Amino acid sequence: MALFRAGLLASICRLLHTAQASPSEPNALRTRAIGFQAVPQELLDVIDLQDTTCLGVLKQTINCDSVVADLGQRNEYQGSLKDNALTDAVCAASCRNALTISRRRIAGACTSVQELLPGHETLSYIDSIISGWNETCLRDATDTSKYCNDIIDSWEEYDDLEEMPLSKLCSYCYGAKLRMMQESKYSAYNEYFAEALVYVNKKCGVTSPTEPITKPPVNDGSQPGECYSGNKITTVSGDTCDGIATKNSISSATLFYLNAHLTDCKAVAPGLELCLPEKCDTYQVQDGEDCVDVAVAAGVSWNRIPDWNAMIDYGCTNIHSAEPFWGTVLCVSAPGGEFKDPGPGNSTDTGNGNDGGQGGSGDGYADQVVDPPQGSGEVAKGTTRMCGLYVQAGEGLSCAQMVILANRATPMDLFLAANPSLGTALECDSRLELDSWYCLRPVRDWDLEQQPVKKI
Repeated sequence: MALFRAGLLASICRLLHTAQASPSEPNALRTRAIGFQAVPQELLDVIDLQDTTCLGVLKQTINCDSVVADLGQRNEYQGSLKDNALTDAVCAASCRNALTISRRRIAGACTSVQELLPGHETLSYIDSIISGWNETCLRDATDTSKYCNDIIDSWEEYDDLEEMPLSKLCSYCYGAKLRMMQESKYSAYNEYFAEALVYVNKKCGVTSPTEPITKPPVNDGSQPGECYSGNKITTVSGDTCDGIATKNSISSATLFYLNAHLTDCKAVAPGLELCLPEKCDTYQVQDGEDCVDVAVAAGVSWNRIPDWNAMIDYGCTNIHSAEPFWGTVLCVSAPGGEFKDPGPGNSTDTGNGNDGGQGGSGDGYADQVVDPPQGSGEVAKGTTRMCGLYVQAGEGLSCAQMVILANRATPMDLFLAANPSLGTALECDSRLELDSWYCLRPVRDWDLEQQPVKKI
């Protein structure tokens, strides 16, 4: 045919309907851990980033199946994962929410760190993952239970696009897949895919850009570009963010984040079209409550509160918003449903340690007792010596930050019990003694018998 070189369309046809072309697939099917960083720790160790705020955000765990991290491989075709349970896990609504929130936080915290390596923009690490996720999780518009990659992969092979029936060539999935690739700087889209999209547009009577892009679309990271939930409302007189959140079982904090034109949560202007976040179990924060109180009341891990509520910082220090005010109704379950790991594998490794503990974020116990650290500072009065990991109180270090140092694996109530001098969660920060050592991870049954203090 005149439009394309011989053999070129054959390779594109095969690429567009078989996951054999997806280099990510073998790793995806072998990897079953949960949680990953947008930027690998190995890279952060090498570049020695001095901006501690940016570094802290880049180290945060994104609560998705770690297969999602593989989707950030640049300029590689994202095909079918060939496993329905795995694809459902990868494409969970909670993962989409986690990716969106991670991008917002990185954009906000790393404004002074434009590149991590020469030519590698800081945001590109999360943007490439989001691009791969979008391509992998594209669903058929006529049957949203089916993934486009699986549909395309099920078709017979064609050596030439001219051989493909119009019902397939002009199907939603075939065109949407090509156009989604065209919109991303990080996809496998190149001049060859561009030629294919030109042909599809011509045969199917569609007008859309076809040129490969070299720069990502402008996005300041503050709001996503579309209403992911598909649920919108128009406000009426008397509406408040809390009222809307309570009525619709959503987070008022995330509602505020999603809608840039929502400027006054206490008196929402009538006639505004608002994008609603996905539904969840909600809790209205009371005066004096902190994240641990909310988590214990809801029977969840405190570190999930920031994951489920877009305006809450990762230390969960701002649940009582002042200016701007985004309300007091928070999600205490995963918006759109919790991520569930379908397997396979027999490993008991929980991946990132986030597997339980009301008010905390995991098991939090060490396997063996270690000696208290030598040198500056002493173990705090009353702190258990049946401890496998200590942390030293430093200038500006809060109790919540101490817990986060353990990869959020220690429930706050366990941390306080192992260090009784710190009192309650509300008293903890004020009772920290500079340079004193506190037990971050006691051994199991630590409270049954105290180990004698060694004389030095």
